[in-house]
Amino acid sequence: MRRIDPLYLGSAALLVLTIVVLAATTTGPSSASQRTGSAYDSGSGGAAALRQYLEAMGAATSTVQGESFAVPQAAVLLILGASEQVTDIDVQQLRAFVRSGGTLVAVTEQGIFDRGIFDAFGVRVSGIATAGAHDVASAAFADPPARSIFIDRGVTFAPGGQSDALATDGRAAVIAAVREGSGIFIAVGSLWPFLGGGLGEADNARVVLALLRPALGRTLAFDEYHHGLHPSSDLTVLIEKTWPGRALVFAGVLTFLYLVLSGRRLGRPVPLAVRPARSSLEYVRGFAGLVRRSGRGEIARRRMREDLHAGLARELGLDPATPFERILVTLAAQDRARAARARAIDDALAAPLPDDRLLRTVASIEKLLAEPQA
Repeated sequence: MRRIDPLYLGSAALLVLTIVVLAATTTGPSSASQRTGSAYDSGSGGAAALRQYLEAMGAATSTVQGESFAVPQAAVLLILGASEQVTDIDVQQLRAFVRSGGTLVAVTEQGIFDRGIFDAFGVRVSGIATAGAHDVASAAFADPPARSIFIDRGVTFAPGGQSDALATDGRAAVIAAVREGSGIFIAVGSLWPFLGGGLGEADNARVVLALLRPALGRTLAFDEYHHGLHPSSDLTVLIEKTWPGRALVFAGVLTFLYLVLSGRRLGRPVPLAVRPARSSLEYVRGFAGLVRRSGRGEIARRRMREDLHAGLARELGLDPATPFERILVTLAAQDRARAARARAIDDALAAPLPDDRLLRTVASIEKLLAEPQA
């Protein structure tokens, strides 16, 4: 039994390990029934349905993800239930985005990872929201008109002096808005109106559309960075910025250099294909086939007529350029039958002939020229 080279086994193991690592680190949010708030989640707890709804209403959508958080070029930025800590640097970027005219909508149900956003705009999480349908009477929901919002759970806010309550649960605000610079910050205390399972309840779709209206005809960005889509969502980042990725690249480079420098062959040798020499007949047949397919059969007929004329002229001691009629007269003086056959062959070659008849005509010319003079 042939012994398998350990190098090949090591290379195969490295490949399997690479595939496992990539599969484990590049998997996006699951589409299970849990609430992810992700635009990639098409389940009842995801925002894929919201993304489709907004695109149908005329908004272009994008996502924020990658190695580091960066506010995109968009009219509206939507943060749905951040599951990863929003840092002070992130908050500074968000405030600059609002001051420059952007609309920031932050939706939470716990106020844990994203509390820094609300504190920065002077909106404080104050308690637990009452589940159920609640009337909305703010003019912000006049276009499109909405009368109620349904939430199953969430939090309430205690707006500061610069903020306005857009909707309440009867006791405290569940939606608050703060203007800063030329933009606006909107705090929402429940994910349910934005998710696939709650978008169709009460007037939730209209409420959400009213809040995100500045994105219609422009761009709305979903924040996936604070859902954990970094840095492994980009394969180049995985390789460049993580030690497992760097180790895999280093091992791959070493394996490649070893294979090159050692001159090892991968697999069995491939023998050279030896082709037999072609005969001249093949070239003749090939050329004849090209002439036939091109419809230029008159080339062969013209050549055959020239051979017939020149052959008879040389036989009779005449110049090959002598007119054929004079050649026939000279030939008829010696052998009328040959002259008649020569004229018949020449007349036949004056018009297109099928391949089989053309070949028979060649034989007739050869036979005629081979006959001894009478």
